[in-house]
Amino acid sequence: MSKLDRRKFIKGMGLSLALPSVAVAGTYGKNYDPGGPGTIKAAEVERYRKELPSYFYKRIPAHRKNFIGTTQLGDNVVQFEDARTHAFAEFFMHGTNRDYTGKWGQAVKKAMDDRAKLTATFTDEQKEDAAWGGAITAASDQWHVNLGPGRWESIGIKANKLVLPAGEMTAKIKKVAKWFGADLVGVCEITEDLRPFFYKTGRTWGSLRGAPKAERIVDNGRDIPWPYPYKYAIMIGKMEGIYGLKTNVGPMNNATVATECSDDDIYPRYLESTIRSLGYDAKAQSMNGTDDFNMIPLAVQAGLGELGRMGMLVTPYGAHVRLSAVTTNMPLLADDPIDFGLQEFCKTCKKCAENCPSKAINDETEPEMIGGVVRYQLDPVKCMTQRATTGCASCAAVCPFTKPDNILHSAGRIMGRNPLGAKLLKSMDDLFYGVQPTPRALTSDLAPWKL
Repeated sequence: MSKLDRRKFIKGMGLSLALPSVAVAGTYGKNYDPGGPGTIKAAEVERYRKELPSYFYKRIPAHRKNFIGTTQLGDNVVQFEDARTHAFAEFFMHGTNRDYTGKWGQAVKKAMDDRAKLTATFTDEQKEDAAWGGAITAASDQWHVNLGPGRWESIGIKANKLVLPAGEMTAKIKKVAKWFGADLVGVCEITEDLRPFFYKTGRTWGSLRGAPKAERIVDNGRDIPWPYPYKYAIMIGKMEGIYGLKTNVGPMNNATVATECSDDDIYPRYLESTIRSLGYDAKAQSMNGTDDFNMIPLAVQAGLGELGRMGMLVTPYGAHVRLSAVTTNMPLLADDPIDFGLQEFCKTCKKCAENCPSKAINDETEPEMIGGVVRYQLDPVKCMTQRATTGCASCAAVCPFTKPDNILHSAGRIMGRNPLGAKLLKSMDDLFYGVQPTPRALTSDLAPWKL
C-alpha cells in the first residue's frame, strides 16, 4: 500500500478547516507535523501545555506493595550501591583518564576507533557539521563539570520561614518551577520503599565528557546517608527540542540533548535557591553528578510518567524528557503516580528496540525481573558506545508518544491508553512515520550553524 500523506489524511477526516482556527492556535501553538522552528531548543517555541491533560492518564495509589507507579518490584530489590558505577560515570571517567582497560575502557576505545573510521568518510560539509555540533555539546557539557559536587555555593537558609498550608505551598512552588522553565513538575515523599534507588556512595565529579584532562582524576566518592535528611523530592521534567532530537543521531541530535542536559544543571539550582530563601533547606539534584539517587523511580513515583522499554522515563508527551530534582523539607503534598497504558503499549510497540542502531534494547514482548525490578533488558555498554560514536537518541525520537502537542497527537495519546488502542496507535505511527522513521534532515531551518 502506498504511503498516505498526513495532510490528505487530515483533510479526509474533516479536520483541515478546524486546525487553523483561532481557538486551536491559541491552545496548541503552531507545532503541527511536519514542521520545526529554526532553534536548537524547539520545545521552547513549540510549547507543551504546562498542565498535563487529565484525559491522558489516570492516577494510581503511590504506595502499593511491590510497585513504584506501574513498575512492578520483587520482594528484594537490589540496592543501588555506587553512583560511580553508573554507565555515564564509568564511560567518561575512563575516557578522561585515557584508561582503556576493562569493559568500559574497551568501550571507550571502540567508540574512538569507530568514530575515526566514520569521520574519515565525511564530506567537508559533514566535517563542519560535526565541528559545530561538537562545540555546542562541549559548551553544554562544561556546566556538568563546573556545577559538580562541591562546586556550587548554596545560598543561606533564611531565618524567617514563609509559612503556608502544604497544599498551597505545593501549588505555588510548582508554578514557580514552571515559570523558571520546567515542563513537568511532581512531588514524591521519600519513604522506605524508595530506599533501594538511593546510592550508598555518590560521585564527587560530574559527567566528564570532552577532552582528557592533564592529570588523572580520581573520584573518591561521598557517603549518602539513610535515613535521608530530606522528606520530599520535587521532580522536574524538561522536554528536549523535538525536531533536533528527531535527527536521531549525529551533531544536531547530540547538541539538542546536551543543551537540555545542561539546562537540567541550572533549573534545580534556581529552585533550590528560591526554597532556601523562603526559609527551608533544599538541595539541587541534577545531571552533573550531584544526584543522590536514580531519578527515574522517583519521577515515576511523583507522577511524571512511566518506565519505558528503553529504560528511560516516558511521559504522555514522549520519551524526550530530561530529569532533575530538588530535595527539601519544605511542607508539601506528594502526587500520586500516573498510568497512561505504557506497560501494555511497550509490549505491542517495540519501536525503540527495532530502531536502536546498537541493538542495545531488548525486543522480547514481556519484561523480566532484573535486580528486583520488572523491566526490559538493556545493554549499557552498547548504548554508551553508540552515543559516544555518533551521538544518539533514536529510542526517544521514534517513540510514538514523542510527538508535538496538538489535536491529532492528543487523539493518539488517548488511543494508546488501552491494549486495543495501543495496537492501532502503533499501526498508525508506522503508516505515517514509517517502521523505521527517516531522520530529519540537517537543514538551515533546523541547524543553527547552517545559513
